[in-house]
Parts: sequence; C-alpha cells; structure tokens
Amino acid sequence: MKNYSRSIIATGIALALVACNNDSSTSGKDNLAPSNVTVQVGDAQVKGLLEKIKITNLDNQAETVDVEVYKGIRYATANRFQHSKLVEPTEQVDATAFGDICPQLGNEAISQSEDCLSLNIWRPTGIPAGKELPVYVFIHGGSFESGAGSSALNQADTIVAQSISDTALGEREAPFIAVSLNYRVGLLGSKWVDAEVNPYGGNYGIGDQKRALEWVNKYIAHFGGDSSNVTVFGESAGAMSIGILQQDQDVAGPYYQRAIMQSNPYGIAYKDYGSAQRLQNQLEQHAQDQFGKSLAELSLAELKEVQAYAKQPTQLVTGLVTSFPATSGFLPFAPYIESREKSLIGGGKIDGYHIVSQPIHTEFHVPTVVGFNSDEANIFTAMLDWMFLYNITTEDPETGEQVPVVMPDVSQTDTTNISAPKEAVISLIKKYYWAVWAIDKELAAQMKAIQKELEAMPDEVVTRQNLYPIITRLFLGLQNQTANKALEFIDYAAFDDKTLTGKGEEGEKGALGNIGQIRKLANDLLFTCAAREVVDRQSTNHATTLYHYDYTSSINIWPFGHGMMGSLAALSCSNSDGTGKACHASELPFVFNKAVNIAGEKIYPNQQDRQLMSTMSRIWFTDKLFEGYPRNSADNVLMINADGQFVEQLDWDNTLNSPQDARLGSSICEGISEQGILFDYMPK
Repeated sequence: MKNYSRSIIATGIALALVACNNDSSTSGKDNLAPSNVTVQVGDAQVKGLLEKIKITNLDNQAETVDVEVYKGIRYATANRFQHSKLVEPTEQVDATAFGDICPQLGNEAISQSEDCLSLNIWRPTGIPAGKELPVYVFIHGGSFESGAGSSALNQADTIVAQSISDTALGEREAPFIAVSLNYRVGLLGSKWVDAEVNPYGGNYGIGDQKRALEWVNKYIAHFGGDSSNVTVFGESAGAMSIGILQQDQDVAGPYYQRAIMQSNPYGIAYKDYGSAQRLQNQLEQHAQDQFGKSLAELSLAELKEVQAYAKQPTQLVTGLVTSFPATSGFLPFAPYIESREKSLIGGGKIDGYHIVSQPIHTEFHVPTVVGFNSDEANIFTAMLDWMFLYNITTEDPETGEQVPVVMPDVSQTDTTNISAPKEAVISLIKKYYWAVWAIDKELAAQMKAIQKELEAMPDEVVTRQNLYPIITRLFLGLQNQTANKALEFIDYAAFDDKTLTGKGEEGEKGALGNIGQIRKLANDLLFTCAAREVVDRQSTNHATTLYHYDYTSSINIWPFGHGMMGSLAALSCSNSDGTGKACHASELPFVFNKAVNIAGEKIYPNQQDRQLMSTMSRIWFTDKLFEGYPRNSADNVLMINADGQFVEQLDWDNTLNSPQDARLGSSICEGISEQGILFDYMPK
C-alpha cells in the first residue's frame, strides 16, 4: 500500500477550513435517509443499509461517501455458561439495526439480552464477492465487564468512508472493510468450571471472539473481503483479548494475519485456576443466600445483582488480597488461567484450552503493533486518590496545634462523620484479618497487634497512617516483595502526607505527590514498561512496532457527571488548563475519527485535534503502521507526540523516561527490570 505523499499537509489545510464553520463534528451521516442493500451469502440474503457519510477529503473538500453497513448479524448462539457455536446464515437476514448488547451493569438505556452474539460490517458500496479487500476487525474494551461493537465511539463508518475517498484520490491502493463484534462480558463471559468435567473451561467471552473471527474467515469473502488479509485490533480489554488470542495458533495466523494492541495492561495478571474457583464458589454462595438458586438458575436481573455484589469495594479489596497472582483481583471478570500443575492438594494436571499461561510469556505469531498512552493508569487509580488526602493536617484556630482535616468515615455508609475513629480501623482489621492470615501470617500478626493497641487507646483518638505504602502493598500483593522493592527507590517512594503540596523542602510534594507516585508506579508496572518488555522479548520471526501516545488534547474523553467514580476518572484525566491528558482510551476518537467521548456524548475538538483525528484515522489502517517503524535494538518507539506529530523516537527509555534514583541507572524501564521489580509477582 502506498505511503502518504500529501495526506498530512492536505489534512492540515482541510481542517483549518473546517474549523471555520459551525459543525463541531469531524464526520457524520448525511440527512438523507438510508436505503436498503443486500449481499448474497450462500443461500442467505443479508439486507443492510446504504448510508451517506460526510467527511473532509484530502483535497480539502467536503465529501459525502456511500458506505454499506450490515448491523447485528448473528455469528453464534450460546446458552448460559456454555461455549458458543457458529451460526451459518440461512434464508433472509435483516441486518438493518444493531443487535442487543451483551448483559452488563450500566448502559441500561440500550437493549440488553443474552442473545447478543452479533457483528457489524462496514464496506464500500457495490463491492463484488471475491474482491479481496483488506479487513480490520475491532474488539472493544470495557474491563471485560462492559462495551459493545455498536458503541458510538467505535463505529467504523467514517474510517471506511475515508479509505474509499483516499483510494479515489490515489492515496491508497484499495479501501478496506471494517468489522466490530459483541462478546459476552462480566460473569456471563468468564466463570470458572471444573476442567476435569469440561476441558474447554469457562472463558466464554474469549470463545465468542474466536467464533466471530471464524465467521469472518468463512464468510467475509461474500462481502468482498480477503480472509487472508485480516488485521485484528482492540483497546484495553480488547487488546488483552488479542494478547490471549496470540496463544492459539489455530486463530493467530489462520483467522487473522496482523494485530494491533492499544493499551494492553500486560502488568495486570490473570487469575490462576484456584483463584477463579474461589471466586466462583463465593458468587455461587451469594446467589444461594440471596435468591436460593444457583447462578445458572438466576434471572438476568438477579445475575446482574450478583455481579454488582462482586464489584462492591469490600469485595474488590478482598479480591486484591486473596487472588493470585498479585494484581489479578483488579479485574474480577477478566479471563482466568485454565491450566494447572499437578499437586497433592490441587489435584491432577490440567492443560487448559483458551488461556494456558500468562500472556507476558506468549510469542507473537503474526506481525504486531503494541502501544500505550502516557497517563494510562490515572483512571485505574482515581478511585484511590481521595484516600491519599487522609492525613492532611491544618492549624486548629483555638489551640494553634496541627490537627487532622475533617474527612469522611470510610467504614460507614453515612459520609458525614468526621475522621475515621479507632472503631473504623478496628472494623477494617477484623474484616480482612483472615484473608491476610491465609497469605501472610506475619502481616496478620502485625494487624492483630495494631488492633490491640487501638483497643487500649481512648475513644477520642483518631488513628491515621500514610496510606500510599499500604495501598501499594495491597495492590501489588502481600505474597511478594514487589511493592517493598519499588518503595525503596525515590521514583516511587512515599512523601510526607501531612500537607497537600509539601512543606517547601526540595523534592517534597505532600499528599498530592503520593497521588502522582501511585499513578507513575501503576503506569510503569502495568502499562509502559510492561508493554516495552513484552515487545522486546519477542523473537525476530514477526515484525513488531511499539508506539507511545502522548498527545495533549483540548478534549477529555472521560466525562464528568457519570457518578462519583466517573467524575474521579474525569478529574484524573484533566490538566489544570482544562486540556485532556493522554489517558486510557483517549486515542479512540482519533483512531475512529469520532467526535464523541467514552459515554457516546458529543465532544468539541479544536483545530489541532481535528488534524490528528484525520491523520491518525488514516495511518492506523495502512501498512506503514506495521512496516514503517519496526522495533530494533535502538529502543525506537513510534511517538504520537504532545503536538500530534508522528515521529520516531530513538533511545526512548533513556531519553524520555529517566529516573531520579541513580540505582535505577539511566532509564526507568531498564532499571526496574534489572532490579527485579517488573513482573516480579508473575509466575515464571
């Protein structure tokens, strides 16, 4: 495929013109009503829609492009807690409306059902069967708990329309076809089953993705696609899914030939077999206690109540403490490792089927692009931010002494109480004592000693500790030394949190500094350095590219006004001047050229944003992304920089990621790898 000879310059001129009008969107559907179109797929006639898509082309002109879309095509069927089976199109298929999304908490305004395994296809109009156009298949994110192929942010009408226009202008050899899909999420997508009874395991959502790719492989030629030229791309949980799919050589290679993983948190482990079993037993017991039924017998509404129970803060904390390996409790409904070694306690050896080992050890079987954003971890740690303000003191106007700032009692549902009295701390110790004891008896003994000391204190005593080291150890696991090692280095060490911004000493940053520390630690261990390490472990059999998205946008993809957690995420991704940080998922409007946020609400990009949206949504779907920046020993990284430019950064870790602590050498990622911090908690 041709490289762009004029696209970046032309896009800049075009978008300067577009910025002068009042239309805030970069693209959209024309006001003309869509008409019906059909495709013959074997004996079936699939009816879709011909839509008029408005774009700005590379000649600076507004253009309306015809794009065919086939929505809600059922690719598989499945009963609850059973693996899906491929559906062959028969007779008349009405593909004029998106299918139901898979059941999930939230998104209640959108129709949900367990009959949700459908996919959507966007293609140029009038393409004959056997045309052999490139195919791009998108797997959505959502923490394996939410999302859909029909979400406004990842609909592919604009990118396909651009590929048609660019081909007509001689900037591409051919347009492409795009596919998105639904797969089961939450408890319906991942539930432990006894592999000695069912060797296919309980990772149903991963199985659904394989069936969707099988359907594309079998039928996309009828839509004019090339089944031997399929690129699968995904963000967040979608990227994690691709990391898992790379383990299956019956899928990676035969069903897709290239892969793009956007924001795969390789540092988050997947639950082992035993941890998944314990979670399953806990949820089964809760279902029996609440409804007197097994999970399989629950109504959909009841099942979602059980899932909501698993997402309660106390359950999430328990999961972080008890799930193995460390960090695997962070995403309770992520897939689990189906394999198990033989042991006297655990039972016989189990090979597993869909996911047999931690993906950090997986060899890529196709050319692969892997990338991360600068501020990935902010939304993940946002729920903890307020806790780092817990120790701030202020001057008592009557006595002149430093006293704790009034804070809510985190142990109560009534958040009007001041501070956290000793009873609150004691209750938390009691709640988690046995969970900690099962893993670390020494730490449990320390907790018991603290409890006895507190019980001997006067009732008016307010007990406070610097929570940053505690939360770090909780998050990275009590079973290993990862947190202890990391906290020894200046780059991750705790600040005195008695003041908001420090006491004026050089290097002192106060409670806000600890918020920055937990973000940096999580970003380095879960995303940035983790992705770099996985890419550099690959053999030279298949080309790899590593990218870094660092663009500062005028828009924040995470909106305020969607509950406390949503607002905390939005705040964590906002710069002080109102611009948006390069947070998790913030590249999606630029990849799909969609002026909507993560909630599907309209956003208003400025001229520079529009330029990058047009450029990135073109480059992302070219061979240049795979061939132009192959990873090599120079530590070269494709940067989408703060100004929205695509540049190759050599010696990336040493140049952009220098540590403060000399013991880490000249670069963070190399340093924490050599110090045994990176992936230290993962099974070898």
